[in-house]
Amino acid sequence: MKLEEYKSGKYVKMNDYKAFIPSKINYNWGWDDTKLDKLLAEANRQIGELNAYSLLIPNVDLYIKMHVKIEANKSSRIEGTRTTVEEDLLDVTDINPEKRDDWEEVQNYVKATNYGVERIKNGFPVCTRLIRELHKILMQGVRGEHKTPGEFRTSQNWIGGSMPSNAVYVPPPHTEIAECLTDFEKFINNEEIDTPDLIKIAILHYQFESIHPFLDGNGRIGRLLIPLYIQSKGMLDKSCLYISDYIERNKDTYYDMLTRVRTHNDMIAWIKFFLEAVIETSKTAKEKFRNVVELTMEMDKIIMDLPVKPENAKKVLDVLYDEPIVSRKKILELIDIKPTTLNVCINALKKKDIIIETTGYNINQVVSFQKYIDLFLK
Repeated sequence: MKLEEYKSGKYVKMNDYKAFIPSKINYNWGWDDTKLDKLLAEANRQIGELNAYSLLIPNVDLYIKMHVKIEANKSSRIEGTRTTVEEDLLDVTDINPEKRDDWEEVQNYVKATNYGVERIKNGFPVCTRLIRELHKILMQGVRGEHKTPGEFRTSQNWIGGSMPSNAVYVPPPHTEIAECLTDFEKFINNEEIDTPDLIKIAILHYQFESIHPFLDGNGRIGRLLIPLYIQSKGMLDKSCLYISDYIERNKDTYYDMLTRVRTHNDMIAWIKFFLEAVIETSKTAKEKFRNVVELTMEMDKIIMDLPVKPENAKKVLDVLYDEPIVSRKKILELIDIKPTTLNVCINALKKKDIIIETTGYNINQVVSFQKYIDLFLK
């Protein structure tokens, strides 16, 4: 079937509103648009380069851990959370109580991402069961926990407005969800079609957001599906492509493009936006990895000149790579080092503008490896 001939679905009359039922997607999709060919080729090339690069970098899993935390912050911010990346890196006791709910939501996103990555790594397919497992982790103990974590909805939801009759968008009635998701799941794992994987995941993301199968958390789960699907198809050996930062910076266009598919049947425009996000994100991920490698080499030279034994300075730095914002107390718990040695080390690194020190909410002295964090925030 040609993407140019795509029909998005139909509206069904409910009581005092209309709900949208998206059309089925489990087809072999083709297209005539040459611009789409060009973008797809470039996106595949950039992902291939990112994959090769990630396999060459020592300690890449450590840096990916930071990537995941940035993704969790950005994806959650799209939904309205207000913690900064630096706040998300703190322990909960060092967070202002007014922001702890937001902090919890971001931590849940990190847990859900790591859980999904492990499941895929162990051969589990992307499917509705995995999606429900991820949702259960995402919504555990946070503001939406009364909204049935891990369960597809059994009532109507809507986006924008105070009720379905004045909403911006009303997804399909709950009675249609099972059929919509059956088609969705078949398309994910249909090995008999040759639609390229990046085109498939673009269509899948749109479809998931249109179905909106949960009462809450749909946006975050829909974005989380992107890296998990790419990983499941073997395009990346390490899960290191996260596009929520791009989406947050282009949030209005992102929502406009998804809406335009429904209003104008314009799936191609959405796929082009998605591929542009993949291209730019792959480039910036490579750049960040390159900068991190340069920083670690610079750090290895600097610790040779510090007024402490290099092995002690290395121990402190290893903690900071793993936890870029951490209290002095926690560093002492994690490594075998004397408080006086830690003080000398921290003061020396502060003089070099490598770290800064602040006070957490509970008066903890908190060390921030700002030079490292800033590389990921560029």
